[in-house]
Amino acid sequence: MSDAAAVAPSVPAGTSAASAPAAEEAEGAAASAATTSAAAEDATAASSAVVDSAAEEAPGSAAAASDESAPSTVAPATTATEATGSATTAATEAEGAAVAAPAEATTAASEEESAPLPSSEAAAPEATAEDATAAAPAVDAPCECAPPSSDASSLFDDGESESEAPTTVLKVLTINFQAGNVEDHFGPAFERHYEERTGGTRKAKVDVSFSKDVAGFGALFEEILTDARLESQLFDVYLTPPSILGSVVKYGGFADMRDYISENYLGEWLDLFPGYRDIIATYDGSILMMPLDGDLLHLYYNKDVLSHYDLAPPRTWDEYVAVAEAVHGKVFPLNNKTLVGSCVGRMLQCAGPYWETLVLSSMTQTRGSTQGHLFDSKTMKPLTDDALKELLRIFELQNRYGHRDEFGGCNGINVMSMNGTYADANGTTLEEECVLTYNWGGSFQRDVARGKLGVAKTPGSTRVLDRETGTLVPCDKERCPHATYYDDLGFVNYAPYAAFGGWSGAVSANIPKEKQRLAMDFLAFTASKEESSKYIIQEKDNVQVTGFDPFRRSHNDLEAFVAKGYDRDTTKTYLASITESLGSPNLVVDIRFPEATALVGAMDENVVKHLQEVRGETDEAVLAAKRVETLNDVNAAFADIIEKYNARGDTEAPLLEQYQRLRGVFVTENEDRNLIGNVRAVGWALGGLVVLMALGFTAWVAYNRKNRVVKMSQPMFLSMVCFGVLVLSSAIFPLGIDDSVATVRGCDAACASIPWLVSTGFSFVFAALFSKLWRLNRVFSAAKTFRAVVLKEKDVLRPLAVLMSLNFVLLLSWTLVDPLRWKRVYVDELTSYGRCVAEGSAWKGFISALALLNFVALLVANIQAYKARFITDELAESKYIGLTTLSMLQIFVVGVPLLVIVYDNPSAYFFVWTGIIFVVSTSILMLIFAPKVMTVRERKNQGPTGTRMSQWSSNQGRGSAAPSMVSEMRSRASHLQSSVQSRASSMDPNEPASSLPDKGSELVFRQRMDDLKALVLEEHHIDIASVISKVQDGADAKNGDGA
Repeated sequence: MSDAAAVAPSVPAGTSAASAPAAEEAEGAAASAATTSAAAEDATAASSAVVDSAAEEAPGSAAAASDESAPSTVAPATTATEATGSATTAATEAEGAAVAAPAEATTAASEEESAPLPSSEAAAPEATAEDATAAAPAVDAPCECAPPSSDASSLFDDGESESEAPTTVLKVLTINFQAGNVEDHFGPAFERHYEERTGGTRKAKVDVSFSKDVAGFGALFEEILTDARLESQLFDVYLTPPSILGSVVKYGGFADMRDYISENYLGEWLDLFPGYRDIIATYDGSILMMPLDGDLLHLYYNKDVLSHYDLAPPRTWDEYVAVAEAVHGKVFPLNNKTLVGSCVGRMLQCAGPYWETLVLSSMTQTRGSTQGHLFDSKTMKPLTDDALKELLRIFELQNRYGHRDEFGGCNGINVMSMNGTYADANGTTLEEECVLTYNWGGSFQRDVARGKLGVAKTPGSTRVLDRETGTLVPCDKERCPHATYYDDLGFVNYAPYAAFGGWSGAVSANIPKEKQRLAMDFLAFTASKEESSKYIIQEKDNVQVTGFDPFRRSHNDLEAFVAKGYDRDTTKTYLASITESLGSPNLVVDIRFPEATALVGAMDENVVKHLQEVRGETDEAVLAAKRVETLNDVNAAFADIIEKYNARGDTEAPLLEQYQRLRGVFVTENEDRNLIGNVRAVGWALGGLVVLMALGFTAWVAYNRKNRVVKMSQPMFLSMVCFGVLVLSSAIFPLGIDDSVATVRGCDAACASIPWLVSTGFSFVFAALFSKLWRLNRVFSAAKTFRAVVLKEKDVLRPLAVLMSLNFVLLLSWTLVDPLRWKRVYVDELTSYGRCVAEGSAWKGFISALALLNFVALLVANIQAYKARFITDELAESKYIGLTTLSMLQIFVVGVPLLVIVYDNPSAYFFVWTGIIFVVSTSILMLIFAPKVMTVRERKNQGPTGTRMSQWSSNQGRGSAAPSMVSEMRSRASHLQSSVQSRASSMDPNEPASSLPDKGSELVFRQRMDDLKALVLEEHHIDIASVISKVQDGADAKNGDGA
């Protein structure tokens, strides 16, 4: 749709609708239209006017069907006569609009009777274009098929023989100023194509003659709704703004094109920008419209002026105001014209709702289209508060440095003031030149392409609305995941706005299937890459099809535009703005639920009233008070409209439900969402129990840190076990979070934390167990040969550092490259389940690497446990640690396949995960700590004397210094070595094999030696683990380092 044609958004009932001026096709026509008499200007104001040229489409007209801030045309009012391309006709139409307005107001009053609409306050279908978030249906395999079907025989129901070359007529309904495009371009092109494809045996005729009787969006919508409601089959194809979609689905009026697209059009479909393909064209999973045009608001700026004053295109709305202030009122030396900082038409019932949505959404929508930008999709709470007050502040400043006639013109001011052709009410062209504005894409073809203006994406905001507090807070990566970061500004939230949504085609659901197929062929051919390029990329000075902008990725063809005469640099920025904006996941689209017209009309009325009342006011205290007053008025109007609609007898569903259906977040009573449910409470209780056990044993270690049993087991080892179990068991809590207890943002955070908690907890537990086993094996291996071995704390921590480092690298890479996010997957209309998924496929590699790494680590620990199976010490730690690592390995082997089996069942998945973590955690704690707790209690009951080792340890504690203890231990070791050598001297290595317990050789002899050493230790009542522990304690006391 064209930028120049601001339409008439809907207005409250009883108010005559503003007409949607057709956009000016050329500057000459625009200038002539602008010189209309004062009476014509008044008529324009009454009907939303400046019909600059009937050739170009009217985005404003679409305002009627626009976003939340831009109501769909409330009354079926545009020009009363059919638009033509001449300036003379434009002036005549402006007069006709004035005459037609009263009659159209009457039509608006009776519209609800002729076409039953949910809203009594909007003459045209009340469902304006709302942020529709239904995603395009997933298709299995892409195929590059020709748009039209090759099976021509299935497209007809007339039964005539092929020799008669039967002709099937397609009846197309659209608005008056689009009829010429269909009749002169789209229709004939398809007719030739179809006849060539069928070899002349079949013909198609595209008939749009009836549609030319429809003038205005209100009348167009009424015709579509009536045809759908009565199933009259008067029309086969509708060329319409997508804002009608929310109302027509009530009657099932549009045919679903999913099967056709998947079979015949998939390659072409995937070339569409995601905003049109996944949002605007779809409703509740069905593809009901075929995009033929792309609409997007852009920022336009005077390149010469900004260059002369060394100013950059604004990136935020604050910068927009700063640039406007810097140049406003100055005389530009290159042409001696007075500069106007900002030129935006704010005439009531025109394009105002579009401008309000554009600025407001940059503060209210941060996490994508499903979030909504005027109402919260979960509560229907208005997203106003401080955001609306900030919008008013920005508009006040834009108006202060704006055009003198802002309240008297529609978006023609945005267009003609930028090219110096805007005329006042007396028809006098003003000697002024505008510097900044925002508008649709028509300004590109008319001005930007000629090198006069620059184009960029619309500004964003550094502050966004906190929906819970209603205050504006700084934008950051967490609040604004789609924001752009600048070194001098920080994060800036951008919410590009596809205002009006672009012209789209729909097929009647009530005509025969064969006719539907032919109608889909017509739309697919017209929207195809090759054919659409002909009317999107036209000769700069010979534009024949007006009001259409890029809507495909393939339209981003810089060389094709340059070849048609467009300026390279400005075209490059224009295409970059389109590609970035329409590909943004934070794209803002028009609302569709009932009463949208009344809601955005009420907001626009209060905003314009506020701006008019405070114009010229500079006292910030007065302005702040007025903003609060306007905010309260807007909220009150919203509440009143919503309450009245919900209380109506013919209301099928509350607005919130309809809004949620459009957003894709509604849940029916019969829908099976496969929530975790009551098992969550059980899982969290078990997780809490393990956490308490870990904390309890940690406190026990701290309390008994000087006890010999705890010292023998090493407090650091025990603390690592407790910490690891604590972290591991904490993973149960995020595993139990779904969208029934948390927001999507909270679910995303829970998903991201799970692999970190599980891997970190396992690493600490494994490192502690492995280090203990490895240490025992090293010590006893050295003891058998009476070799000295030195083990320090860093040796114990080394396995932890290695495993943690590897896990950290993998986890960080996973988080940065392909993080887990929460997603609800729909199996069918009534069945869905939520789970943590990644957008790409890289996560499979990361999770496989993590699983393999930790499995190998666990396997190594079990090997160490196997080696230590015959080592006996006072506390039998090697046995219990071995049992712990073995149980972990068994649970790993059994649990992982179970997780794969129950992956699509959230309750079972959570239950299995909880079971694995609970069993592993409790096994570790009980096997490691239970024997020690029992030993401590038994020894306390026995008193100070227990074993010889206890007495020896007690004697050492009464006053012997660490050095003497070490000396004694060395003496005892020497004595033991002598005993072993003495006992061994009686053994003959050449003794016959028959005299040995096992037949054999030197290996058997060495085994006998090992047994002998162990026997000597036992005879001397020496517990080697206790000895080592005491030696290390003594060394610690001496130099602080374990030895």
